[in-house]
Amino acid sequence: MLNRRDLLRASVAAAAGLGLASCSSGGSGGKTASNELTFLNWDPIEQGSPLATVLDDFQKSGDTTLKVQPAPASDYDTKLLTIMSSGSVPDVIRINDDFVLGYSQQNTLLDLNPYIEKDGLKPESFFDHPFNFPVQQDGKHTAWAAGTQPNMVFYNVDAFKEAGVPLPPTTWTDEGWKWEDFLAAAQKLTIPDERFGVLTFDDTSSETVFTVNNGTDGIYSKDGKRFTLADPGSVEGIQWIADLSLKHKVQPPWSTIQGGEGNPNFALNLFTTGKLAMMTRNFGSAAYIRQNAKFTWDIAPVPGRLTHKTISTLTVWAIPAKAKNPDRGWELLKYFTSAEGAATLAKGDLIPANRSAAEVFEKPSGESPAHQGLVVAATENGVNENFSRNIQQARAIYRPQLDLIYTGQKSAADALGEVKERVEAALASGS
Repeated sequence: MLNRRDLLRASVAAAAGLGLASCSSGGSGGKTASNELTFLNWDPIEQGSPLATVLDDFQKSGDTTLKVQPAPASDYDTKLLTIMSSGSVPDVIRINDDFVLGYSQQNTLLDLNPYIEKDGLKPESFFDHPFNFPVQQDGKHTAWAAGTQPNMVFYNVDAFKEAGVPLPPTTWTDEGWKWEDFLAAAQKLTIPDERFGVLTFDDTSSETVFTVNNGTDGIYSKDGKRFTLADPGSVEGIQWIADLSLKHKVQPPWSTIQGGEGNPNFALNLFTTGKLAMMTRNFGSAAYIRQNAKFTWDIAPVPGRLTHKTISTLTVWAIPAKAKNPDRGWELLKYFTSAEGAATLAKGDLIPANRSAAEVFEKPSGESPAHQGLVVAATENGVNENFSRNIQQARAIYRPQLDLIYTGQKSAADALGEVKERVEAALASGS
């Protein structure tokens, strides 16, 4: 009987036999026989963490030796840009999902389709959103999403019960959980000088969640050419989350949130110390809340309006087109979404892209959140920001306007309308 080590070796050998070398050389022609796989990540990989464990397990299962190249998250994207334009690239890179489109259009990421087809991986085995996200207009599959962390509402169950407020839905529905229901709950949960009912606007995901659910494309049009955050439906959504503070007084002032800059856990601390009853945040926050909250808490869907979607942040990897060891790189990417690899990554609250592996979240764990299985339903209803290769330039223009909106200095209509042409010019530059 072949063990996994034998299977992995056989797989690599078969890949060569099927002619993958022609697709995997990516124009560099530099494929090597080395068993070393270089791997660039934006965080230090802490011993005992789910990622460290899955990398150890991968090495034990075959004859690949991983050489990890950590890079500080603060300047990772800049370093990656430099590395990708150099003649020496890692075999596997962690990549911000914001930039997959841009790198793909520059033909610097390997098309994974030959590997996917060779291994018989079926799209229906994966959640639609993470599987299809890296597929470009020309059909190339230029990255691999290991999993996702959808945006949810985290809420203090004890506070709801004390205030006599009905608990939010425990399934993916917005029945009784529209914006007006969400606001009504926040109003009842707010205690002046003691507790705010909600926090939504410190999380940039809200720019997509509260605009898509108001019937628009979100920040940008699907083709990435229009600044749809300035469209009437989006403006209404942004103004609504600003008014949670300015008009309804159920959300901390923007100045309070700004005062916590520099402390990455500031908002989470507000929640875990009981100063917030609800907050919108991606499911990756669950680990911190689990460790620090002294009350019963749970998760619920984000509130709906015209539609009921949530943004689903992806954990994405890719193989540079110039990688010297792409076949082994693919074995690692594939391992991330295998039953073994995905189960390990799920311990870090990453919802596996593989549907069967995600079933672990549907089983009661005996600890908060009681309705953890909702993250699977959220993933089924996940969307991502529509991207452009010039997204950084666009953000640099419009995000300062949000400060003016959230502090009440300008209306969303005025602030976003003022920069619409400049943002769209940035989106069009170099295209």
